[in-house]
Parts: sequence; structure tokens; C-alpha cells
Amino acid sequence: FNRGDNPHFSRTPSSAGNRKVWTYSVWLKRTDFGDRSFLQAYDGGSSRRFQLSFNSNDQINFNQGGNASSGVANSYMMFRDPTAWYHIVGVADYSNSTAADRFKIYVNGSRISLNITDSIENADGLCNGAFEHEIGAIGSSSNVFDGYMADINFIDGQALDASYFGYTEFQTKVWRPKRYTGTYGNNGFKLDFRDFSGDTATTIGRDYSGNGNHFTATNISVSS
Repeated sequence: FNRGDNPHFSRTPSSAGNRKVWTYSVWLKRTDFGDRSFLQAYDGGSSRRFQLSFNSNDQINFNQGGNASSGVANSYMMFRDPTAWYHIVGVADYSNSTAADRFKIYVNGSRISLNITDSIENADGLCNGAFEHEIGAIGSSSNVFDGYMADINFIDGQALDASYFGYTEFQTKVWRPKRYTGTYGNNGFKLDFRDFSGDTATTIGRDYSGNGNHFTATNISVSS
């Protein structure tokens, strides 16, 4: 993702999935810092949009999306290493009886602490609704991501931990990716950006979950 080109991927589901329970897994590497989005969704009318992003302090920012009191949280941990790959897993379980477990973030296999500034509600969030979702930008042009993303998995209707997507290599003790082998649910998708054989808008955003939930690429170039 070269921020100067305003690159992003977008998709509008034809129908809503589970807006309370889902899992999003992404491997990413940052090449600049500040407000940068890696997943967002918005219905066009709510006072808050759904966000998974980095904020101006380089913390992970979460916004449940919806009304003015819907859940908001950020990590205490900051992400400022331009040489590091981070595996980030966001897990929504909004109906969980333990409020602190209604949204979780794992980084490189470990759950991290969150500063919850607005309580996460037992209500439908905006993620997984039947409106536009974007990877790499907000509203096509704001908070544009700069860096690399790989092996994105979205699981509709399941709250999974990081072990479904990675493992600690025995010899090096390094957190490594592994193939997700479970089900995806109706709106789930897998993007690994392997297909650059044709038109970038219809191939580089191809979904390999088996669901056919392809994303449209904007301002993305490909080469072999």
C-alpha cells in the first residue's frame, strides 16, 4: 500500500452477517506512522463508523460503530517499528457477559490490554453489515494505510483466538503464520493477493475462502 497513490480495497455485502460475533486476522508491516486504517465500515448515517486502525499515537484503535455511546477502545501498546511484521487479530463477541471480553485484540499470538473509553455494547456493530467495508482507507481517501498487508481472514459468526491463524515456531520461538482450516460463515473471506494475472480490480482482491466475497481494488498496481 503506497499511501501517495491512495490505495484501498472495498466490498459491500449483499446482506448482513453476524454483527455481534466475528474475527479479523491480518499480517501487516507499517512504513509510516500516524492515523492509518486497516479495516472500516460505515452505514452512511450513524454518528460513529466501525474502525480497526492505528491512531495518531500509533496505538491500535477500535470503534464498534453506531450511536454516540458505542464501544471505543485503544491499545496501550504502540506500534512504531518499521521493520516488524505484526499479526493482529480482532475478535468481536459483543453479547459476552463479561464486558471486558466483548472485544479482544491479539498481537503476534498474545492478547494485549485495551483502554476501553466507551463501554462495548451488547448490540450490533457496523462491521459485517450490508454496507461498504474498506481495507486500507476510510471513505476512500482518509487515514490511508502505508505499508504491507498479507493473509487476511475474516470469519463471520465465530470468536476465535490467534492460534487459529499462527503458531510459535519451536526452533526460533518466532510467531509464524499458518493456514486457517475452519469455516468462514456467509460473509467471511480470505485475501492473500496471489492472483495478479489480469485486471487488478477483479483479481488481486479475489476471495479464496470459497464464498466468492471478492474485493474491488482501487489504485493498486500489479506486476509479475
